[in-house]
Amino acid sequence: MKKHASVSNKPMPEKMAQRLVELTTCIEYLRKAGNLVCVASEVDPEYELAGIAKKFEGQKGVLFERVKGSKYPVFIGLLWNREIVGRLFGVPQEKIPFTIAHAIGAWQKNKDLLPSPILEKGPANEVIDKGANLYDLPIPIHALKDGGRYFDSSVVVVKNPETGIPNISIHRLMVAKKDRLTFLIDPGRHLGAYLEIMEKRNEPLPVTINNGTGLVPWLVSSIPEQGDGKYGIANHIIGRPINFIEGQTADVPAFADAQFVIEAEILPHVREKEGPFAELTGYYASQGRRWVMRVKTITHRKSPVFHTLLSGQELWNALGFTAEAKIYATVKKKIPELRAVYLNPGGCGFYGAVVQVEKPREGIGKQAILETFKAFSPLQRVVAVDTDVDVYDPIDVDWAITTRFNPDTDLIILKNQPGHTLNPMVRINKDGMGGTVTKIGLDATAPYPRTSKFERLRFKDINLKDYQIHE
Repeated sequence: MKKHASVSNKPMPEKMAQRLVELTTCIEYLRKAGNLVCVASEVDPEYELAGIAKKFEGQKGVLFERVKGSKYPVFIGLLWNREIVGRLFGVPQEKIPFTIAHAIGAWQKNKDLLPSPILEKGPANEVIDKGANLYDLPIPIHALKDGGRYFDSSVVVVKNPETGIPNISIHRLMVAKKDRLTFLIDPGRHLGAYLEIMEKRNEPLPVTINNGTGLVPWLVSSIPEQGDGKYGIANHIIGRPINFIEGQTADVPAFADAQFVIEAEILPHVREKEGPFAELTGYYASQGRRWVMRVKTITHRKSPVFHTLLSGQELWNALGFTAEAKIYATVKKKIPELRAVYLNPGGCGFYGAVVQVEKPREGIGKQAILETFKAFSPLQRVVAVDTDVDVYDPIDVDWAITTRFNPDTDLIILKNQPGHTLNPMVRINKDGMGGTVTKIGLDATAPYPRTSKFERLRFKDINLKDYQIHE
């Protein structure tokens, strides 16, 4: 086990750190804080579980205590309420992307700091099931036209075949048989590049699928374009290393605090049916012949909780937090006047952004828009606003567009730009690898210098706690 270097940043309080890396501790925290709904009735994992969860979307997390056909409970809704996520982090919700961005910067400066030890044993391998029957797990079928049961929130860990450095990411994984999964890899993902290497060697690629890793490892696995070893960002968020454990059959580590670990290998040159699946766009992603995993071993805690998510607000927030952090850390280097970035739910947390800038000169809004597009290629629409506009309030942003945006001078149109292929508006290339789309930017900042015509109304700041008010 490596000894980690000391850090100047004060580590996060251990109770807070533990609830961010260990799902059952997080669930108990939510229960005590009144932010958890428990469903005691038995529910069917096919459609019924997701249907009930949809009724609570954006509110409290939901724990399904009895799931038909399985002895394990299911938790959903960890990320669909930003205010609750802020409480888990111990910061206001708008500060979460800054917390992640700071950790990204610290990790990029010193990737060898706070290395994660790989232990022989941990909570995630308290029970070892070499029978590897996926049907024992309460894996849901979510939407009515989904192709099957899906892991949709599990962290996949692989090793770069050329360097041996672990890489973490999230992919949708459909259960095909008791020991077989089919899955999608979006164009440009590191996992796809590693599979090309292994297929040239005609060798399988070993993986671990980590379900219920905890909030921070899960969020970090969603951060785009950071490459191998980015689990170290999670270590910087909490201020200490997060432990791994050795695989039983795979030469790939797994998160020691995960609820379940599925050890598998991706088969070279094998493609089988996957999909449809309810994706982040609010549409079904198409069915196709895609990559295949063969499951070898399942390990888990003595009393695990299965983690899943619902396509919608929770997925938008998960993507939004990490993309906001990445965009902020990147654009801030070019535009010091940047103050905030928000990927709004109407943009699926992936395709639309609002950026807030201090405006000391004309043109800063347009520059921020262009740099934001460069920082995150899936974006299709970016709006720039002043610091007196609340980026989290869609009415306030729309007000800025209505009263400060002039289409003749403030509209940016970028044609034939790279787009995210899950969005149905993207024109897919003939080779099926990637696509293009037209992107727009709206500079909704007031003209500089700001004249009295653009002076916003202000009222006296009042604290209602100072008054006796009855309803």
